[in-house]
Amino acid sequence: MGKLGHKLKRDSGWTFIEATLSIVIMSIMILGLTIVLLAFREHLNRSWAERAMDQYGNDALEMLTHEMRNGVDVTVRQTGDTDRITVKWLDPWVADLIHSDLWYADLRAAQIKKNNKPIDERFPPPRLRRGESYQIVRFWLLKYGEIRTGMDVKDMDNPKERLDAFSRSKDYNEATYTIWLSLRYKWGPGPLERFDKTYKNTVYLRY
Repeated sequence: MGKLGHKLKRDSGWTFIEATLSIVIMSIMILGLTIVLLAFREHLNRSWAERAMDQYGNDALEMLTHEMRNGVDVTVRQTGDTDRITVKWLDPWVADLIHSDLWYADLRAAQIKKNNKPIDERFPPPRLRRGESYQIVRFWLLKYGEIRTGMDVKDMDNPKERLDAFSRSKDYNEATYTIWLSLRYKWGPGPLERFDKTYKNTVYLRY
């Protein structure tokens, strides 16, 4: 009985190989779980960054559109891929009072500014991670149906709008503008590690 009990006690333990295999399997499981969690976190961060860009792009268009609807005169000075836009607009509350605002893109700060002040201090978001950045690719104010030199045909050509512009009166085309804002979010140096989106809106000057 003494020898049998000693053998059973010895056989009940793990061998070195069994223990090593168990550690290896657990390590693989933990590594796989870590990779899944990191990928999920990266997806959440990227989704949040894209939503922040969407919010900013739509807000910028809405603010400029609202001002131009009360506009009496618009001046556009082309500066490459961005325009400097001067909007003179009629105060809706005070008769015959005209305001003048200058809109432009600050490429270094990646912000749309109105009279040298950012339209939203919260963009770009603070505490960006390494490799993350936002860029303003294009900020244009185009006459309705306008084709501008240097346009990317694939992205900018709009045959329906140009065809419609030919059928419109000169007064309509002179008073109708298309706001064009292209933003870019980058999370790495590679050409595929970025997300581009263009925001457009057509506005008609009422005065």
